Formats: sequence, structure tokens, C-alpha cells
Amino acid sequence: MESDKKKAIRALLDKRQKEKTVTFEIARQWLVGEGMLDKDGELRPQYGGEDKSGRKD
Repeated sequence: MESDKKKAIRALLDKRQKEKTVTFEIARQWLVGEGMLDKDGELRPQYGGEDKSGRKD
């Protein structure tokens, strides 16, 4: 990937991160929306959270 593209993508990611972490609640809603946290605000199993489903794969 070209250096200019990488810089532009990084700038967009930085901007989004700043917008989405203004408050704890906004950050939490963002992480739930992205699928990293469940509706209770707990880390999903695929990201290291506890698997509460009782499944054994």
C-alpha cells in the first residue's frame, strides 16, 4: 500500500477513535456496536471474555 494511503487511513482511524472515546458511554456503545462487547458490556469470548453459553467446542 502506498505511503500516502496509509497516512490517510491512519488519520481517519485516529479521528474516529477520538470521536468514539469522548465519554465512557459513547466508547461502550461503540464497542458493543462493533461486536467486541455484549449488551451487558462484557468482553465477548472471541476477544478473551468468559464464555457463558455453556458450549464446549
